Amino acid sequence: MPAGCQLLTNLINYKVFERPLTNLMPELLPTIFPIGLILEGRRCLVVGGGTMADQKVGGLRSAGAPVTVVAPRVCDRLRSRAADDAGIDLVERAYRTSDLDGTWLVVAATDISEIDGLVSAEAHERQIFVNAVDDPPHCSAYLMAQVRRGPVVVSISTSGASPAMASYLRRRLDAELESSLGEVALLLSSVRQEIAAEGRTTEGLPWASVIDDELIADVTAGRHSLAADRIRSTVIGSGR
Repeated sequence: MPAGCQLLTNLINYKVFERPLTNLMPELLPTIFPIGLILEGRRCLVVGGGTMADQKVGGLRSAGAPVTVVAPRVCDRLRSRAADDAGIDLVERAYRTSDLDGTWLVVAATDISEIDGLVSAEAHERQIFVNAVDDPPHCSAYLMAQVRRGPVVVSISTSGASPAMASYLRRRLDAELESSLGEVALLLSSVRQEIAAEGRTTEGLPWASVIDDELIADVTAGRHSLAADRIRSTVIGSGR
């Protein structure tokens, strides 16, 4: 089993608490529904101009979202980021309700509970998902810790219980998961498209069985043609 897969199995089987969870926390954590948002070209709003706001802006921009930042004061790092990125619009003033117009996702990151609470309440009223940094009661969305390998994204959440734990798991997975996994996924996609173009169905084929250490090693070593032949041979028994 690849090291990254073994780590995931270990984490799933690992018993963090010997006592019932309800004995350790005064309130039950929310049940989250993990989802991958496609934010390319969809405006997001970040209210706040500090270090945490800068981190959230960076994450949203990595997903291709145009971001409007509203804050009376902006830290140097965020100002520099905006100067180098036309996808970031700095609005240096206090938050207004109208800032929510045309917004798909809001991040409240002022570190002032009254303002973050106001942003959250108004976003909820408009049925816009909002992430209030370090303020789970005002959140309708959590921004998960992520490990990226091209199109492969592993997201980690503790349902707001411990951002530090999510960060720890992200670091561990980042160290364990092979750097070539994104290339492997793209190669699998390419072969799947080739099969579909030939008029064959791609449903019900044993795709999972071809993903193993040998395939990952071939792709890592740049043996893409050999890897593609192995994929075809395994999934439809007609390698070229």
